[in-house]
Amino acid sequence: MDTLILTLQLFTSLPIKKAVEVSDERLIRGVALWPAAGIVIGLFQALVFCLADGIFPLQIAAVLALMAELWMTRGFHLDGLCDTADAVFSSRSRERMLEIMKDSHIGTFGVVAAVMDLALKYLLVTASEVPVYMLLAAPVAGKMVQGICMYRVNYPREKGLGKSYIGRVPAGITVISVAFGALWAGGCLISADFTFPEAVVIPVLCGGLAWLFRKHMVKVIGGMTGDTLGAASEITEIFFMLLMVALEGVG
Repeated sequence: MDTLILTLQLFTSLPIKKAVEVSDERLIRGVALWPAAGIVIGLFQALVFCLADGIFPLQIAAVLALMAELWMTRGFHLDGLCDTADAVFSSRSRERMLEIMKDSHIGTFGVVAAVMDLALKYLLVTASEVPVYMLLAAPVAGKMVQGICMYRVNYPREKGLGKSYIGRVPAGITVISVAFGALWAGGCLISADFTFPEAVVIPVLCGGLAWLFRKHMVKVIGGMTGDTLGAASEITEIFFMLLMVALEGVG
C-alpha cells in the first residue's frame, strides 16, 4: 500500500498527505504499479469530459479534459517531452544535451513540442467516436511502456532520481507493469467495440514504438533519463490515440 501511495504521490496531484519512506527498493517495486497512476489520471479526465460534454460543445469538453490531465499530472511528462525536444534537436554533444535537459528554462523546440502535443491530443479526442474510452486508456498506455524503456538500459548521469530505478528494474516487475497496462488499455478498447485482435495489436505497436524510442535515446545520449521517460510516455499516448482513430476510420 505504501508503494502505491508513493506512486500516486509521484505522478498525480491527489492530496495524499501520508508520509512514505522513499527508497530505491520501493521506487523499483513501484514501477509495477505505474499503470495504476495512469488509470487514476484517465478516470479523472474522462469524468471531467463527461460532465463538461453534458453542458458544453464537444470542443470545450475536450479542452477541459486536457486541462484536467495537466492539473492531475502537474505537466510532469509534458515537461520531460519539452526538455527532451530541446536537447535532442539542439544537435549538440551528448554532454551538452544532458545539461540542456537539466536546465529549468524551456527553449523553442520545447515550446513547439508542447503545442504539438496538446494540439494533437485535442484533435484526436474531438475526432474519436469513443473519446471517453480514449481518455481512459491513453494515459495507461503511456505508463505501460516505461518499464520497456528502462529495463536493462544505462542511466547516463552520475546522479539523479532516475538512477534509483532506470536500468535496475528486474524482468518480473517490467512484465507485470507492461501486462497490467496492456490489460487495462485492451479492456478499454474492447469496451469501445474494437475487435480482440485490434485490442492486442494496438498495445503491442505502442510497445514497439517505445522500444524504438529507447534505442534512439541510447544512441543519442547514451541511455534513458527521467525526461526521456516522460517523452516516451507522451509520444506513446499520442500514438495510441492515433491508432484508435485510424482503426475507427477503417471500421
